[in-house]
Amino acid sequence: MSSSSGNFSGSCGHMCNEQTCVLRTSLSLYNFGRRFLGCSRYKVGPKCSFFVWLDNPTCPRGNETAPLALERMSRLQSALQLANERERTALEMAEEARQMAEKALEEEAKAKERERKARAACAKAKEKALFAEEKQRMWKFACILSWIFFFVVMLLLLCIGSIEFSRVKRPRLLP
Repeated sequence: MSSSSGNFSGSCGHMCNEQTCVLRTSLSLYNFGRRFLGCSRYKVGPKCSFFVWLDNPTCPRGNETAPLALERMSRLQSALQLANERERTALEMAEEARQMAEKALEEEAKAKERERKARAACAKAKEKALFAEEKQRMWKFACILSWIFFFVVMLLLLCIGSIEFSRVKRPRLLP
């Protein structure tokens, strides 16, 4: 196991005649952290096994601690993956919450519009009711006035009729 960290010009002088060697760091248990030059075509095309160690072998204590470091690195990578998954889940939940809030705001706006229309319809209905009540009062007043006029006319007619009858001379019968 190794990782790339830079390119160096020069022929590896081995099977592939590649002009570029790559500086790598070993992650194996017994050479953990050692640096070496390897062919850049290590994993591509024909296999070239060229490499040169650039530093001394690790001490036995380093070989003992390498598995612990790898285990810790593995735990840290797992923790990082878990944190990334949690972050992704949190972001998805936040997006869902944002969408729900957006929908709620839209529904609230629709409800407010319906309420405004209902209030406007209610105001129109109240206006019509007031207008109808006013008409009803006017018709009652007109009916009352017409009945009063009718009674006054009837009284006048009765009065005029009785006055005329009282002025008419009746013939007298002779005895």
